[in-house]
Amino acid sequence: MKTPPESPPLPAWQPLTFGGVAAFARARWTRLLLVQSVVAAAVAVAVVVVLGRGWFPVVTEAVRGLTDFGSVRGGRLAWPRTEAVLLAESRFLGLAIDLEETGAAGQIADWQVEFTRDRIKFVSLLGYTALPYPAGVEIELNRQRLDPWWNAWRPAFLFAGGLGTVAWLFASWGLLAALYAVPVRVLAWFAGRAASPGKCWRVAAAALLPGALWMGGAILLYAGELLSLIGLGIAFGLHFVIGWVYVLGAPFCLPRQDEDALATGANPFIPPPAPEAPAAAAPPAEPGNPFQGGPRA
Repeated sequence: MKTPPESPPLPAWQPLTFGGVAAFARARWTRLLLVQSVVAAAVAVAVVVVLGRGWFPVVTEAVRGLTDFGSVRGGRLAWPRTEAVLLAESRFLGLAIDLEETGAAGQIADWQVEFTRDRIKFVSLLGYTALPYPAGVEIELNRQRLDPWWNAWRPAFLFAGGLGTVAWLFASWGLLAALYAVPVRVLAWFAGRAASPGKCWRVAAAALLPGALWMGGAILLYAGELLSLIGLGIAFGLHFVIGWVYVLGAPFCLPRQDEDALATGANPFIPPPAPEAPAAAAPPAEPGNPFQGGPRA
């Protein structure tokens, strides 16, 4: 009896289920690259929304609030006032000048940048870090120089933020996929699933995409002021957990080794089916004798 041909596997197009992630094992590299590009673009849009809505307006207001005199020379900030000045602030970002580091500017923003006499302080809920002004570099911190410069370069900085997000995602995905391919290979071996090193890497790379989508949604909620900075940090930690869940679950949805070998025709231990024997032909009928009479009564 002739067995019906197996239906071809579904093409890989969504990484939101264990089966969808495992489908990328048989997909081409270009298919994985296409889906990664779509996810990276979505996350980059979320980052651009945060920059354009929460950060860049604060910088624009702060530049317009500068005095006509101010510069960094010899690694020190020259500013006409000694008291702390809050240039601009929102929930997302605050910019202040505090030469003596008195803390009088206060802070309500999630991130605050303070220009002191000899360093720049980056303050957040977790504390602060500081960087000294670059020695030997002169920086003009006045309205006449910074206002036209910022207005000219603001779109380029916004585009660079999105492009940098995409580059960072692809770099981190490549590194993490190389690490996660090891447990994918081990689990596939225990489950008797077909998984070459290339397939394991593609499955691990696809398993990172649901967490990236989760993080992109969290960034959008943060941009809409529906999520706090603490909530954003928790979402950032959970997006790793989501990737681990898919790394642990997707290998069990890979095709079994015998099924994969039959699909590729590479199993030398199963002989090909024997061709069916043709049906025996009926013997030809003897021609009748037209001169012979019929049977006698």
